[in-house]
Amino acid sequence: MDYKKLILSTIASCSLLSGAQNVDTSSWNYDIQLYMLAAWIQGDSQMGPTRQKFDVDVTPSDIFSNLKMGAMAHIEAYKNKGFGVWFDYAFMNLGMDAALVNGNLGVYQGILEAFGTYRVPLKTGTLDYFGGIRWWHNDFDLSYSVLNSGTLSKTVDWYDPVIGVRWTYPFSKDWSFKARGDIGGFGIGSDFTSAVEVGVMYDITQNWQVDMRLKSLWVDYEEGTEGQRDRFTYTTVNYGPIIGITYKF
Repeated sequence: MDYKKLILSTIASCSLLSGAQNVDTSSWNYDIQLYMLAAWIQGDSQMGPTRQKFDVDVTPSDIFSNLKMGAMAHIEAYKNKGFGVWFDYAFMNLGMDAALVNGNLGVYQGILEAFGTYRVPLKTGTLDYFGGIRWWHNDFDLSYSVLNSGTLSKTVDWYDPVIGVRWTYPFSKDWSFKARGDIGGFGIGSDFTSAVEVGVMYDITQNWQVDMRLKSLWVDYEEGTEGQRDRFTYTTVNYGPIIGITYKF
């Protein structure tokens, strides 16, 4: 499947929605959300002078059983029409046995999204155009006790420019549907990155909301020279269900 064409088609379809409506645009609104992601990570990676790539195949069970620390939060400030901002940060710190070298492997991954938004009210809800950066930070630390005991470490981080669109549609008094698509990288950071989300939100009260959705996040990144110590590639997709609780004011 050509994921790039699929994602571009999703973004273009959302952008064709029309039918502006009159709303109160004078006051600011704020959302603060804490959420959990049961993630699968699949793909491949390459590190250092070896030319052989190794498979990346991580399940939610692997993550939860080796999790040392993690947090996921989303913050937005917006008006019902016009400009706003959102920040999303998720990180996990894993420690797991590395049986092949009789040691321990520490993995830290953090992803920060910082976007400016522009909201257009529609008869079918709202449309948010957004653009900004997605920052990736990865630390790998290997402690081993085979032959000459020691440690190996690698820190890689990069910034991807990202553009996208999000559609929110309230289909009943308490329930809303949400779809999001974005694309980025463009060879500035990674060669390609994209996120797609679909889900529903339920208003518990005027101020509290439950958010349930599915998310996929792709990245295709490489740096360094093939066969040299500075070589690093990371081509993966993160996907899985998300559940979050949002405080709105």
